[in-house]
Amino acid sequence: MGYTHLQPAEPTTLGYRFSLYAFDLILDVNLIEFLMKEIVKGKGIKGAVGTSASFKSLVKFTLDFEKDVMDLLNLDYFPVASQTYPRKVDALILCGLASVAQSCHKFALDLRILQSPNFGELSEPFKEKQVGSSTMAFKRNPISSERICSLSRYLFSLPYVAFFYSSSSILERTLDDSAARRIIIPEAFLALDEILILYEKILKGLVINEEMVKRNLRKFGLFSSLEPLMVKLTELGEERQKVHENLRRLSMLAWDKVMRGEDNPLMDLLLKEEWVRSKIREEDLKRILDPENYLGDAEERCEMVLKNYIEPLLNKYKKKEVGEEEVF
Repeated sequence: MGYTHLQPAEPTTLGYRFSLYAFDLILDVNLIEFLMKEIVKGKGIKGAVGTSASFKSLVKFTLDFEKDVMDLLNLDYFPVASQTYPRKVDALILCGLASVAQSCHKFALDLRILQSPNFGELSEPFKEKQVGSSTMAFKRNPISSERICSLSRYLFSLPYVAFFYSSSSILERTLDDSAARRIIIPEAFLALDEILILYEKILKGLVINEEMVKRNLRKFGLFSSLEPLMVKLTELGEERQKVHENLRRLSMLAWDKVMRGEDNPLMDLLLKEEWVRSKIREEDLKRILDPENYLGDAEERCEMVLKNYIEPLLNKYKKKEVGEEEVF
């Protein structure tokens, strides 16, 4: 079941939901690729304030000399810089890492909600001897997802620090950046590393509770099928506004019963209505209200994303043997 505002909306597929998570990560890879190509560069050889004045005095320094040295180091470099490479680069790199963390946080938070008993559709892996609580022996807490969210929120804060110190690097250079960057840059990479390890662990051991998925569809799926029913009845000559009002009335009655823990009675309520029975046969009504017939092009879009985006990316960054060129 798909949810908007944390309320039942329309049916979706698990594959389509996961294609959204995957595409977030694809966007992150695109961002990281851009940063590596256009942003992550060295200062070059430019001296104390960026003018290369000392090198001009000591050696016959030319721009070609700088290029030759940086080529030997296999490093791209900025055409202009002060005493350091632009500290703005730190902030942009951290934004890239925070973007990956955001994608992971979104997945983990959704999983925490879907693991709660009221949904119960997914569960992260739970070890045989894992203890959820020292007093409540039944607890199955989503600790890996919670750790992802905790570390991600910490990582979100780090670009702000880099923006503060890069904007405070007065004129050609101050030490406003020095202490902070020694902490936040390595910690950002370490935090994201742990986040991705946890993400992979969850995916490899993810439990899909199919009966709970079916339960939620039985409970709420009929409501989402009222739209195609309204269209069909309108096509058969019923006045749209009157159909809408009658369906709203019946759905509110059914919703009240569902909220009292009863089975969804919407089908039975509709079959009791003469204006429905006179237009649509019972078997056709059941077909229209079947949530599985209201999934749109979810399957086709999943296959398209897998074929056109995920598989090419996996092939591009497939695990390399030791000694081969680094991925990035």
